[in-house]
Amino acid sequence: MKKYLSRFVAALLALALLAVPASALTVDEALELLEENYYYDIPDEAYGARTLGELFQILGDPYTQYMTREEYALFLELVEDTVDMVGIGVEISYTQEGILIKKVLTGGSAEEAGLQAGDLIVAIGGTPCAPAGEEHRQLMLGEAGTRVTITVLRDGQAGDYTLTRRAVYIPNTEITLLEGDVGYVDCNSFGLDTDELFADGLKQYDAQVDYWIVDLRDNVGGYMDTAKEMLAAVNGPGSYCYLEDSSGRVYGYVCRSAAVTSKPLILLVNGESASASEMFASGVRDMDRGVVIGSRTYGKGVAQVALDGDTDPDYFDGDCLKITSSRFYAAGGSTTDKIGVIPTLLVEDGYTQAVAAALTGGSETASSLCVMAGSRLFYVNPETPDDVLCVLLESLAPHTLVFYKESGVFGQCTPAQAAARLGLSYSDRWFSDVEDSPYDFAINAMGTYRLLNGTEPGVFSPKEQLTRAQLCVMLARVLNVSSNGYQRFSDVDAGAWYAGGVNAMAELGLVNGVGEGKFAPDNTLTQEEFLTIMGRMARYLNFVLDDYGEAVENAGDKLPADMQMELSPYSDWARSGTAVLAWGLEDALGGSGDMLYASLGRITPSEPILREEAAAGMYAVLAGLSIIP
Repeated sequence: MKKYLSRFVAALLALALLAVPASALTVDEALELLEENYYYDIPDEAYGARTLGELFQILGDPYTQYMTREEYALFLELVEDTVDMVGIGVEISYTQEGILIKKVLTGGSAEEAGLQAGDLIVAIGGTPCAPAGEEHRQLMLGEAGTRVTITVLRDGQAGDYTLTRRAVYIPNTEITLLEGDVGYVDCNSFGLDTDELFADGLKQYDAQVDYWIVDLRDNVGGYMDTAKEMLAAVNGPGSYCYLEDSSGRVYGYVCRSAAVTSKPLILLVNGESASASEMFASGVRDMDRGVVIGSRTYGKGVAQVALDGDTDPDYFDGDCLKITSSRFYAAGGSTTDKIGVIPTLLVEDGYTQAVAAALTGGSETASSLCVMAGSRLFYVNPETPDDVLCVLLESLAPHTLVFYKESGVFGQCTPAQAAARLGLSYSDRWFSDVEDSPYDFAINAMGTYRLLNGTEPGVFSPKEQLTRAQLCVMLARVLNVSSNGYQRFSDVDAGAWYAGGVNAMAELGLVNGVGEGKFAPDNTLTQEEFLTIMGRMARYLNFVLDDYGEAVENAGDKLPADMQMELSPYSDWARSGTAVLAWGLEDALGGSGDMLYASLGRITPSEPILREEAAAGMYAVLAGLSIIP
């Protein structure tokens, strides 16, 4: 089901950008609605668009789209993903050999006939279905009460089954118990009733489990209110999201529902976990409610309003215009827009569930290895395969406490030491040449989360200076952004290795040129240039810091005397960004410390910045905002 949903959404986005169908909505009407609701500025050239397709192409926003009556109905059905589907009652995937049955659904005729997961459907009504495709799935669907004959291959033997099509209820959220007192929540979308299904399942099984695994892989989102209620179910009342509209006003959304469970959470995510999934995952992260395992999420940090016949009957009759109307910020005030959610344990997609199983299957007496991921201690299952142990150890950042038991006593060690004692050979993400750097912790943490590349495999070259172009490439990786191809500077060739990074940073407003349309990509970056850019990045990521930076700018020479004195060595253009880093975390967010890599007194603004200092500065911002642990 998850694969079908993500495939549909991808196709729908492509349709919106490439071939918007004929509609009753005119371009002028669409522009009126955009002026009232659109989060971004509308380009001047949009007012010359002749068709909706041309208008949306100019906007360049994949989430702002028109849907016909049929597309909107299908969209709503797939967001809900809780349907009474008429068919034989199986979940499937397409292969070159035929249709593979992944799961037999309760109440369907396939269950009655004895079909099993792993069976291969090779023909439907006598029509071969290898290689399988969507057209073959349609052959199994039909009106309730009608019959269809399928040919199934099992253990090399083919057999025919004549099945009656019937409606089968498929919930978008299913909760089961796994071995080892683990509750498993498979959540495919955030529909209108998903929060109730979630809370009811937690209540039913909570007394029987030690951990809850919530699987959000391939969950592309749904309703914000649903995600908010699900966060309350695991954490109780609180403010779990904020939305910023086009005027810059930020609205907080409070949930007052009581918590249903206090058991540790393990979230499974991947690159297709988006929107409401990221809201839930970031809420768990910000409230220190559990650990997130998998790959970095999609990065859809903007919300849409669906305008249809209910909201605007003068414009629509069954069709819909979906408009990006706001930007999303998580409980801690930081956005998931573009940057996504960076998991506590960043692992390859094929190992996500296996690593979760490793963390839930051990005990103090049976395990020889335990790790503190987030704020919780996990005893690693002693039956975990070696390859899974390697993946787990590779994902551990320097701040993660690791313990290995020898002679019946757990002692602290590094991941590399644990691997050696277990006789494992694994790919260390830490750098081999930073041991003597005062910033080795930050550099290796950034490497663990794959947010930095070295100058060669395993080598970071911490003492090298950094150019303006190199920093842009680093930040593009950190923020998970790319350029739309527009060349902003005459001295940044489109084919240059850094062009995408420079243009992406300029599009976000994080870097400026040096004048006369030039960027000077090879110029060495100074300390105050770096701090200015980091201050802008912090403001881009967190709305509270953005307000703080604006207040500093407006204050000018009316800042407190001690702040003015510490900022006096810096150029006027560098002071607000530096202030955000030095005092914003404490003054605006109630944190402790700052987001600088060194004290202001140790920084010489006009001196070149080193790679190690830049890595430490980026880490300080991301860790200070709880974007990484």
